[in-house]
Amino acid sequence: MLLHLLGVTLLAVFATAENKDIKIECKPDSVNITWIISEELVPYSTYLFLGNCIRSDATILPTGEWALHFHYKFRDCKFKKKIKGKHLIYQNVMTYKPGPKSQPPLYEYFFECVQKRPKGWIPPFLNPGASVSVGHGGLVFHMALLNEQMTGIAKSNVIPLGSVMPIWAAVEQKAHQPLRLFMEECVAAPTAEPEPHQQVHPIIVNKGCLIESNSVFVPRYHSSALVLSLQSSMLGTGKLYIHCKLVAWDPEVLDESKKACQYSKQNEGWELLDDPSQNSRCSCCDQICKTRTRRRAKQKFHGLSQLSVLGPLVIVDRSERQHNSMQQALCSVMMASIWHSALLFSLAAVVAVFADVKLDCRPDFVTLVWRESRHHVDTSLFRLGSCAPISASAREATFRVEYKDCNFRTMVTGDKVVHTNDLIYLSPDSGVQTLTHPAICVFDRPKEWAPTSYDPVFSTYGQSGLVFHMALMNEDFTGPAASTRFALGSFIPIVARVEEKMHQPLLLLIEECIATTTPERQSDYYYNIIGNKGCLLDSKMSQSRFEQRLISSEVRLSLQAFRFAVEEEVFIHCKLVAWDPSGIDHTKKACNFLKGQGWELVDNLAHSKLCDCCETSCKSRWSRSVASGKHGIVQNAVLGPLTIPEV
Repeated sequence: MLLHLLGVTLLAVFATAENKDIKIECKPDSVNITWIISEELVPYSTYLFLGNCIRSDATILPTGEWALHFHYKFRDCKFKKKIKGKHLIYQNVMTYKPGPKSQPPLYEYFFECVQKRPKGWIPPFLNPGASVSVGHGGLVFHMALLNEQMTGIAKSNVIPLGSVMPIWAAVEQKAHQPLRLFMEECVAAPTAEPEPHQQVHPIIVNKGCLIESNSVFVPRYHSSALVLSLQSSMLGTGKLYIHCKLVAWDPEVLDESKKACQYSKQNEGWELLDDPSQNSRCSCCDQICKTRTRRRAKQKFHGLSQLSVLGPLVIVDRSERQHNSMQQALCSVMMASIWHSALLFSLAAVVAVFADVKLDCRPDFVTLVWRESRHHVDTSLFRLGSCAPISASAREATFRVEYKDCNFRTMVTGDKVVHTNDLIYLSPDSGVQTLTHPAICVFDRPKEWAPTSYDPVFSTYGQSGLVFHMALMNEDFTGPAASTRFALGSFIPIVARVEEKMHQPLLLLIEECIATTTPERQSDYYYNIIGNKGCLLDSKMSQSRFEQRLISSEVRLSLQAFRFAVEEEVFIHCKLVAWDPSGIDHTKKACNFLKGQGWELVDNLAHSKLCDCCETSCKSRWSRSVASGKHGIVQNAVLGPLTIPEV
C-alpha cells in the first residue's frame, strides 16, 4: 500500500514534467536524452527506462538538480524502426516502472527521431543478388548470385529464361584447418521456407551429385569455395529460391558422401570435380550414396553443414528473337572466354615451369620472391593468399608477411607446426586466378606449445549471421580479465554479447550454464549454474547474480566461485539465446533468487511471475514454439580453463 501511494505521488510529479525537463538529441545512429529531475527524486531514478534500458550516466547541475543521461544506439533499447516515404523513423518511450509488484508502466513519454531516408537506400532483405551469410561452429558461410562474367555479385535478381546463373558458395576458414566446401543438396522452391508437400525442383542430390542437365561445377579457384553454373531454362518462369545444404569438410577425409560430381556427356559417366582419377566415388550417383555412420562414429570433428537460401530470383521469358540473340551472344562470350582462359592457362603453365620461387621461412614471418626472365607478366597481379607484393618490378615480385596475415593456415601435426598458403596469379581481365604455387613453412613444435581451442578469456562464435561473444571480465566489467585465476568465494565476472548488425533489436539470454572439469560438455561430474530456461540456480546457494542490463544484447553475470570448484581447473559451458524481445515468456527469461523475497525477473520486475516455474519445471510450449521459430538463434559457448585453488 505504501509503495502504491509512493507510486501515485511520483506519478503526479512526472506527469507534470514540462517538455523543457526532457531534452532529446537525435543523431544518425543514436540518441542522447537528458532528463532533469529534482534531488529528492534521485533515489527513484532507477525506475526510469528508455525502452528496456536504464540510464547510462547522471550528473549534478549547478542548480542542485540532477541530469539523467540516456545515450544509446537505435539498435538497442527496443527502438522501433519505420520507413515512411522519404524518411526513416525511430520510435521509443520513456517510462516510469516502480516496484516489483506494480503494473507497468505508471508514466510514459513517447518520442521519435525522424531522419531523411538515404538516397538509394533499400531494405537489406530486398536487395537483389545480395549474398546470404550465415555462421555456424565458428565458421562463416556465404552464398551469392554472381554476374555472368563471374567477376562480382550480380546487380539484379532478374534472370532471363535460358541464361546461366553462376551461384557462388564459400566458407571463411579463419583459424580453422584448410577446409573443402561442398554443396551436398540444392533444390529450387517457390518459397523462402520449405513447406510440407511443396513441389520443388532438385538440382543437387545424393550427397553432391549434380543432376540438373546443362549445368556444371566451375573448376575451383580455392578449396573453400565452389561455383555452380546453373542453367535456368529447366526452372521455368516466376519467382524462386535456391535452397542449399553447404558442407565444410576436412579435405583428407573424403568418401562417397562428401563429393562434387557432375555427369559428362562426352565421357558418358560421372566425374569427380576435385580429382578425376577418383571418379569411382561418383558411381553411387545413379543409386543411393549412403553415409558411413559406423566409420564416422569413431572419428573426431571433420566438418560442419549449414542450410542456406538464395533469393528471391525472378526468371522472366522473352520473345524467340530475343532468346536467339541472347544465345548467340552468350556463345560468343563463352567461346571468347574459353579461348582467353586457354591462353592464360598456357602462360601460367610456362610461368610455373620456368619461374624461380624462393621461400625464406622465419619463426614469425616469411619472405617469398618470384623471379622470371623469359616471359612478360604483370607482377602486380601476384598474390600471396590475400596480400599483394610489397614490391613488383618487370621481372620480380617480393612478399614479406607474418603468418597471422594473408590467410595463412596453421596446422599442428605431431611434433611439427606447418604454415601453408598459395602464391596465385590473377587474370588481368576477370580477376580469376590462373596460377597456383604452394608456399609451405614447417617448424618443430615448441615444447611449451598448447592448443588454442579454448581461449580462457574470450571466445567468439558465428551463427546465422550473428556473432556471439563470451568473456571473462575485470571486477567493474570495463575490460577483459587480467587473469584466469580466482580465489574461492570471489566473484567471476562473465559477459555474454551478441552483435546484432543488420538484425532487429535482440535480447540476449543465457538459457543454461554448467561447470565441468573438462573442456567437453559431456563430463562425469558437472554442476548446474543456470538451468530451467534461464533460472540462476546458483543464486539460491551463493551470492551469484545477473547484473542489471545496460543494453538488451548483453548479459552480465557475477558468479561466486566455490560451489562448483571440485578441482582447480574449471570450464564454464553456456547455452546463449538471441531472442525477439517481444517473444519473452517463462522459457525465455533471466531470473535471480533473492533470499527472503523469492525469484525476480531481471529485465522487468513487474513480470517476476514468469520466474515462478524456477522451483518446478519451465517447459517449452511446443505448439507455440513451432509457429515462432524465427524468434531466436541458439549458440553453445565455453570458457576455460579457469583456475580456482583450494585456498
